[in-house]
Amino acid sequence: MSAKGLLAVARAAARAGAAVLAERPLGPTPATRAELGAVTKSSGSDWVTDYDRRAEQAVREVITAYRPNDAISGEEYGHTEPEHPSGYRWSIDPLDGTTNFIRGIAQFCTSVAVEGPAAEGETRWLAGAVVAPALGRTWYASAGGGAFSTVDTPGIPQADLPPASGEPVRLNGPLPGRSGRLLATGFAYAGERRDFQLSALAALMPHFGDVRRIGAAALDLCMVADGTLDAYAEYGIQEHDWAAGALIAEEAGVPVRRPASGDGTNHPDWTVAGVLDPSEPSETTDQSSPRAQSLLPMPPVGE
Repeated sequence: MSAKGLLAVARAAARAGAAVLAERPLGPTPATRAELGAVTKSSGSDWVTDYDRRAEQAVREVITAYRPNDAISGEEYGHTEPEHPSGYRWSIDPLDGTTNFIRGIAQFCTSVAVEGPAAEGETRWLAGAVVAPALGRTWYASAGGGAFSTVDTPGIPQADLPPASGEPVRLNGPLPGRSGRLLATGFAYAGERRDFQLSALAALMPHFGDVRRIGAAALDLCMVADGTLDAYAEYGIQEHDWAAGALIAEEAGVPVRRPASGDGTNHPDWTVAGVLDPSEPSETTDQSSPRAQSLLPMPPVGE
């Protein structure tokens, strides 16, 4: 299947997950944790809800229907291998921005991406889609095919929308030379890692006018792709957080740095999209340049 064909599956799967999330009305009073089936995972601020699980099931059902021999790595149900592997693997975040979702904040989404064979035995990310039902927005990209967004209809479950809701707009990243640049980031649940992230943020801020903490890495990356934000940098997020959004940003012409991956497990490193230091020409096209690397410290050994 071509990258465009894989993108069609990714979009359908992301829409199915978002349709589950859209069942939860965003009223003036946040729903109770009991109503959402919310329980904590790694810390008192790390939540999972019944909607996370149901959305991932919906995403998996779509992928399996079209691609029964593909592996799937999901946040809630882990990694599954088919009996006859195709060499393709999907990375799912059924609900990125769970805390926002619980609190009734509209910035949450379903993120779906797929990687597959490339030259010389390597793999590459081939397609990705991010659907934010409460915002009425979809972002998507395929390898070599560019990145696009559509404005959907807020309040209508994504599965009920026509396949091409809204005219697609091609994404080209942030405007160069803009003053008052905005940096997006996020923070870990663990105190030591959060302290490291805060110290790293202080070193980055001289190159930006302000910072935004959206609460969903996939949306951060998409908002760099569409030019709403100028850059995103965060240490320690997991593959399902960045898989779709990083491809979307990359296809929008944004320089991207991804952590190592390949099996859906967590490899702590920086995820970056956009230019951190606009005075350094090499960084505008290469996130592995010495200047880009020097702006991104690594935490102490053992953190």
